[in-house]
Order: sequence, then C-alpha cells, then structure tokens
Amino acid sequence: VVIIILVFLVRIILHPLSKKSQVSMNKFSRILSAPEVQEIRKKYAKNQAEMNKRILAFQKERGVSPATPVMGMLPMFVQMPLWIALWSAVYASISLRGAAFLPFWITDLSAPDALVRFPEAIIVPLLGWKIESFNLLPILMGVAFYLQQKLMPKQAAAAANPQAAQQQKMMMIMMPILFPLMLYKGPSGVNLYIMSSVFAGVFEQYFIRKHIHEKEQEQSTSIVSATSKTGGKVKKLSLIHI
Repeated sequence: VVIIILVFLVRIILHPLSKKSQVSMNKFSRILSAPEVQEIRKKYAKNQAEMNKRILAFQKERGVSPATPVMGMLPMFVQMPLWIALWSAVYASISLRGAAFLPFWITDLSAPDALVRFPEAIIVPLLGWKIESFNLLPILMGVAFYLQQKLMPKQAAAAANPQAAQQQKMMMIMMPILFPLMLYKGPSGVNLYIMSSVFAGVFEQYFIRKHIHEKEQEQSTSIVSATSKTGGKVKKLSLIHI
C-alpha cells in the first residue's frame, strides 16, 4: 500500500512535466501534419537533406523543438533512478523480506509474485531460462506499457518520415515485451511500483489528452465565431495556453 501511495505522490510531483510533454508532443504532431509541411515534402521529395532542413526551420518558426518526441518518455526516464533505488531497498531491507501484500498473492515483496507455482520448472527454448511460476505482475506491466504506447500521438511519427513511423511501431511492440521479460523474475515490490506507476500514467495521459482536445475545440469555436464577425476574414488569435 505504501508503494502504491509512493506512486501517486511521485505522479503528482511529475504532473507538470507530464502535462508539458503531452502538450508539446500534441503541438509537434499538429505542426508536422500542417499543409505547409506536406508542401515541403512534395517539393523536396528527391532531396532528403534539404527537406529535413526546411521542415526543421518551419518547426523552429512555430516554436517546436525537434527533441519534442523524446519528452514523451521523459517522465519515465526521470523515475528510473527511483526504480533502481527501490530495487536496492527491496534487497537490502530485512523488513521487506517476507512482507506480504495479500495473503494469496505477492506474499514476499522481495521475490517474484508467483501467482501460480509450477510442479516442475519450465525451461524456455533457446534462452535457457527456468520459469518456476506464473508471475502476474510483469504481464500486467506489459499491458500498462501497451496502453501507454497506444495513447502516444501517432501523427508525429507518421508525418515525419516512414523510418520514424517504423521506429514508433517497434516501440509499440518492444516496450510491452522488453520490460516484462527483463523483470519477470524481479522483486514483486519493484514490479508493483512500476506497474502502478505506468497505469497511473495511462490515466493521467488520457485526461491530459482529453483536456487538450477540449481546448482545441474551444479554439476552433473561437475562430469560427471571429470569422463570422469579421465578414469571412479570419481574425488572428493568440495561442491558447493549455
């Protein structure tokens, strides 16, 4: 319970960073989907270097950094030192050894959650891993990472170039698989924290995107209203601070 409370405290502290990264990624996505960018792609289709240069200049004019896609992963990277510290604490703290979360599941925070123990260890072909139990936490962690990747803006990668789109597809596959594999035999206390943190991030991400969408709708309504009042001419509006 304390671990889950820690998750929400960290999420509250990181909320401004998470919100900023989501807003920046949404803006980045819209910029790369703009008609001006599409025109640049058509005009310099045979000159990749010049096309990238022109798109980069256009992004700078609109106040968007090329490093914006990395910001989407920033909240997770910031938490990694905490994951490592928690891992060390679980192994070093005697009080956490044998500490149970539920009487039938996660009976030892310093060991895998082992929802179902196998009569005999299962050896994974090629890898040679010995699987002695079915651990549910890493599976739930994979589901959380999948939902997190699903909520990431797709337009940015697709609009940028086919290579970026392919990289995003790889991330969509790798993240939900890589972490559960690496931490399948990890301490359940650490897995519980990461799983809870990612799920909390998914809900946070959903509501931030909903908030952005509502602001965009308000902006669109304001533009339509301003256009009708100026006889069909679009009145320049300042960007809404989301």
